Amino acid sequence: MNLMELVEELEDLVETSSQIPLTGKVMFDREEFLEVIHEMRLQIPREVQEAKQISSSKDSILESAQSEANSIIAGAKAHAEEIIREDELVLQANARAEEILERANEESRAIREGARDYADELLENTQVNLSEIIKMLNDNRQQLRG
Repeated sequence: MNLMELVEELEDLVETSSQIPLTGKVMFDREEFLEVIHEMRLQIPREVQEAKQISSSKDSILESAQSEANSIIAGAKAHAEEIIREDELVLQANARAEEILERANEESRAIREGARDYADELLENTQVNLSEIIKMLNDNRQQLRG
């Protein structure tokens, strides 16, 4: 028997049972009534039973879903903060690299200028020495000529 047939059987049981006068109440066989109820329970579709089970545990399902959602949101926030930190680190590293490069260029320029000044000074000293030697040679030649 399917569920609808059992409901009809239950209705028949109520309608065919003895009535208690002036009360609107009926008397029926308790065992027969409980047997129909038992058969009805067996005929309840599995989906209805699962729905009932889900309904009874909806609070724990919602709590679990909320917990999972919170966990996902926290993970996403942490990931976003990490990306921002990495971007900040990259920006800081680029700024620091630019600073180092600028300082290296300044030091390089100072070293080149120092080397040029040193070479110029050596050439100037050599020129002075050569001039003195040339003058001395001219003086010596003048003395030889007499």
